[in-house]
Amino acid sequence: MQVKQLLADVMRMVGRPDAAEECQSTAQLSGEAGRMQQAMLLCLNAVTDELARGYFPLRTSQKLLASDGGYAFSAFDHAPCRVLSVTCGGREQKWSYSPFGVLCDAPEALIEYEYVPEPFELTDEFSYPDAAVGIPLVCCGVAAEYMLIAGDTACAEMWESKYRAEIDRQLSRSASAGRIPPRRWL
Repeated sequence: MQVKQLLADVMRMVGRPDAAEECQSTAQLSGEAGRMQQAMLLCLNAVTDELARGYFPLRTSQKLLASDGGYAFSAFDHAPCRVLSVTCGGREQKWSYSPFGVLCDAPEALIEYEYVPEPFELTDEFSYPDAAVGIPLVCCGVAAEYMLIAGDTACAEMWESKYRAEIDRQLSRSASAGRIPPRRWL
């Protein structure tokens, strides 16, 4: 599903079918519908970032080379949010963070890390690498964020409770990995 279509679906969910129709029929939006679409795009990126950092982490490994023992974050394929391990030749290496990357006394390292997805644009196809994160979950999260921004706290609370319930449902289906979920504020 294209991001633009996902946002149109969320517009319908929050009671704005007129904006959804304009979003689907017009290539370049302006006015209220355009501002709404841009705000929802920011909400979508915030929701996917929250899901990756707190609930459904995205993991990958990458082999990197460094002559000075510094592995710059810019050399990573994805934007890392947490380094899990650094190995060289199958052996765990001591490492530390620096403001610009990972420091390790090895010329070549296999770095396993968690990352956040790249921000979406309107023309992108929506996909989240973890199959547990589906369109309904994301739509509820975007609706909750948008309604909070719009100032409708009652509606935001309703969408937030659906969003959190779906997160809990998906997490209960997955194998426990010894993680404690982030704290939720009342």
